[in-house]
Amino acid sequence: MFALIWKDIVLEARTRETLPALFVLGVLILVAFHFSLGLRPDDVSRVAAGILWVAIVFAAMLALGRTFVIERDSGCIEGLLTSPIDRGSIYLAKLTVNTILLLAFEVLLVPVFALFFDVPLFTHPLRLAAVMAAGTIGIASTGTLFALAALGTRAREMVLPLLVLPLQAPLLIAAVQATDLVLQGAALDALGVRGTLLVSFDLLFVTAGWLLFEFVLVD
Repeated sequence: MFALIWKDIVLEARTRETLPALFVLGVLILVAFHFSLGLRPDDVSRVAAGILWVAIVFAAMLALGRTFVIERDSGCIEGLLTSPIDRGSIYLAKLTVNTILLLAFEVLLVPVFALFFDVPLFTHPLRLAAVMAAGTIGIASTGTLFALAALGTRAREMVLPLLVLPLQAPLLIAAVQATDLVLQGAALDALGVRGTLLVSFDLLFVTAGWLLFEFVLVD
């Protein structure tokens, strides 16, 4: 499992394809919102968290859609799937890489977001980081679970969002509301059901992905 994680991280570090593309897409989404909505300072606080998570989710679809592209393009996906390693371990390895990649993307995107919308993101950085990490794990867990299934279709770029976005809806609602509360200075224990939903969603889909990954594999 650790060898798979290291392989993907080294390949991404060498090619530098996915992370720059994610960053450019995320910035373009922020620019589109910034100039199209024409928000007044009083309105920014109401929609800031939603704009941030929209940028993250749409950029994440690009990263998650490439989860198994390297193995397919190199012709070694059959070897990976027929290897003696547990299928659940393959899922956990890909989930770890996707989570690391998305978190690195968010580290680059959040300062740009703060600059565009003049939001005090760094007033409580640890609280914000905890909410962002919980939401990111949920996004990555669902996307990784269905990435290989979508790869086996002709229109994988369309199929993957159609599969995972409905599942992610509760997570995104909770992430947006929790982020908004943190930006207003709320403590993590004051997030209530939103924080509980984020953690429960992560535990549910990470466990489900580990147990069910082999059943969603397609030729």
